[in-house]
Amino acid sequence: MITKSVSSINEEGSVLPPTTSVEYSLVKIDNLIINQGFQIIITVTSTVNLPLLSAISVDNINKISIVTAIPVQQDGSYKIPLTLNKDKKSASCTIIFFVPQETHVGDTVTFNMAPSFDPSQVAKYKCTVKDIDPNTLNLIVDNQYLQSPYDGTNQTKNGSTKIHTIIKDNTTQKTPLSNTPVFISSTHVNQLEFFELRDAAGLNPLNIIEFEGKKGVMVTSNSEGEIDFSVYAKESLSGGVQLTCIVPGVAQGYSLPIYAIYGGKPDFIHSTGAPSILGYYPPGNLTSDGEKNFIVSVDEYSAPVVGDVIFFLVATKNDPAKYTGQNKTIRDIKKDLGTPSIYVPYQIFEYNVESHFSYVIVRTSGDSLTSMPLPLTYMGGIPYSPEEGVTRDYQACIVYTGMGISKNVIIPNHTVVNLDSIIKYPDGEGTGLYIQILGTDAPGTETDKVPLGTQVTLTSYINSGNINKITSYPSAPVEIKQNDHNKIYAEVHIPYSDLYNIEPFNDIEIGSIQLTYEYTYKGIKSYSEIWSANIQTVPGNGPGYGE
Repeated sequence: MITKSVSSINEEGSVLPPTTSVEYSLVKIDNLIINQGFQIIITVTSTVNLPLLSAISVDNINKISIVTAIPVQQDGSYKIPLTLNKDKKSASCTIIFFVPQETHVGDTVTFNMAPSFDPSQVAKYKCTVKDIDPNTLNLIVDNQYLQSPYDGTNQTKNGSTKIHTIIKDNTTQKTPLSNTPVFISSTHVNQLEFFELRDAAGLNPLNIIEFEGKKGVMVTSNSEGEIDFSVYAKESLSGGVQLTCIVPGVAQGYSLPIYAIYGGKPDFIHSTGAPSILGYYPPGNLTSDGEKNFIVSVDEYSAPVVGDVIFFLVATKNDPAKYTGQNKTIRDIKKDLGTPSIYVPYQIFEYNVESHFSYVIVRTSGDSLTSMPLPLTYMGGIPYSPEEGVTRDYQACIVYTGMGISKNVIIPNHTVVNLDSIIKYPDGEGTGLYIQILGTDAPGTETDKVPLGTQVTLTSYINSGNINKITSYPSAPVEIKQNDHNKIYAEVHIPYSDLYNIEPFNDIEIGSIQLTYEYTYKGIKSYSEIWSANIQTVPGNGPGYGE
């Protein structure tokens, strides 16, 4: 923003030091692409009335064209009228530029802009014409599935995702393109309405504009060629969006679809029937006969389309409906809807806890339907265990006793967690278990460690005579950081209360605990090897031992 003082008198007749400011939506441009179109919005605000014929003068024009019906001046410049608002103290205009096809890579583009009433508030642009590698426009999504916040609750890490890429030229060197404008939009009209776009820090909303008939935001890469911003789920709203990253007139990249999932009660228009489970008659108990999955039927809804996605949620007395990680994309409407055809694992439910099973349908258009809930109580029949059929390339976590990581008392893989492992010691850090997930700042060479700065989630699977459950730690992913003594890792704590008084199945067989972690890096989800042990933490001296 450029700000300059002009004269003004207040209501009492006193002279004030008022200001007129001119804000350009794109302040710095280093590189442009042959045939690229982009727009700059100029906003003027003042403490005095602006001249009725205010305009933005565009001159020093070289190797760039302006899309306008305004005739060019004799000196080759343009005067683009400002549209005054009712208060006459503010005005704006939008100017669309494009790089002509007859330009060449390496050409220099120049143009200047300034308000006609104060030419000193000039913005000068000097850019180099480049060619772009279109593959670098594809956007990386760190988290595809966002948990929409409930009414009156704060936004969580699970409610947003980073979106990023590095745009590069099309030479063999693949040099990053700094300060280059691109237009972020969506594949379907109105999908952006279900989300909020913010800057990379997640602090400032990005203003939605309309450009070439599409809604979106005009952003520029940073000095390293990085396009970096955030997408947030809106409160009490489900929806979906596939983002596009466009150099208008040149090339277009895509993101993976992003979904916001809200399990609260819908209005009538956006509601649909409860799911049904093959062989289950509500209300009652749901028990596995040894199969890992149960089979769900979702009734056909109004105007289904191939590509709609069904997300399954579970709510309990203590927790509102949350996404289970299980979804189904509609590929064949007749086969996928109205018949028992969707396989869902039993272990999405807590053992012996009254639950409500539901789903949210996010249409390809971006809007959604939410089902009525199906009541049930899962009574077991299949042990909780880590996901099968995935590649586990990363080191298993390291497990420490309640003494803490600093004391280096490790519980080896395939051994036993007992009460002594989780109780408080005089020189220890606390109680429970402390988990270390190793990271690296050189992922290209240390390929079995998690890259520095990545968000990871630890999951615990416990099966025993009295406690059977899956728990994720912490409630939101934790970051791999550089810690004391330059060691790179994430630390996760499993509290004593989650591990205390775990009983054996019988006199012969004791319980089991398995730990894994997962993360998404550059849009790819990765999994760790499994740490496993037997577990028995029944107190020998009565309840409360070790507290």
